[in-house]
Amino acid sequence: MLFRVLGPVEVHGAAVGPRKQRMLLAALLARRGGWVSTGHLAGVLWEDDPPRSATANMQTYVWELRRRLPPTKLGRPRVPREREGYRLLLDGGDLDVESFEDLAARGRRALAAGDVADGARFLAAALELWRGEPFEDVARAVPLAVKQLREQRQLACEDLLDARLRLGEHREAVDDLYRLTAADPLRERPWTQLMLALYRCGRRAEALHTYRRLYHLLDNEYGIQPGVPARELHGRILADDPTLLPADSRYAAFPA
Repeated sequence: MLFRVLGPVEVHGAAVGPRKQRMLLAALLARRGGWVSTGHLAGVLWEDDPPRSATANMQTYVWELRRRLPPTKLGRPRVPREREGYRLLLDGGDLDVESFEDLAARGRRALAAGDVADGARFLAAALELWRGEPFEDVARAVPLAVKQLREQRQLACEDLLDARLRLGEHREAVDDLYRLTAADPLRERPWTQLMLALYRCGRRAEALHTYRRLYHLLDNEYGIQPGVPARELHGRILADDPTLLPADSRYAAFPA
């Protein structure tokens, strides 16, 4: 792939240039081929204090990008201008975000069809494309895109952990779930997954303690109780519901 933004912004085989030029590239990539007005780009580059030379400077940055980036498969320049804006032309497979989203979608379709192993494989491959935080070196230039991509990564992590729990990998998943709950403690789904994983490992007391931690966290932050999935799972753990354990006896949490 040519452009990578799931981490520091990178262009395969090309040096992007100084920070302002990287910010311009990030703003164009965040629109995935859509037009971006010069006014918006000026706001990205200089916030509320553009210099008198802003238009000329922007034209220089665009010229440098055109010079550094290879043409499209049809031989077109990468950064055309029309009316009051610019766009970055993308060929299929150019952007790592699109590959991530495609693999994650294939994983979710496989899970929905009951093919848990393939679902886990596709989701793991999607997450392997990440090299750090999205647009890591120029995140301030594209805050909305950064927020959206972080949410997509979180959902893919949670979907993958669901698949791993369905595959009986509860012992291997515990550490990852502790990391997820620590990184974003107000998301309930990883807490519920952690409760289940701990219970299946025979760590019933820790599973119940995990629920109490979630309960107190939400009560202190928002004055609310955990949602229905966490409350129902808590009740089933208290009742030692045997259906919480995997059907395959190899993964029984309480071996004889």
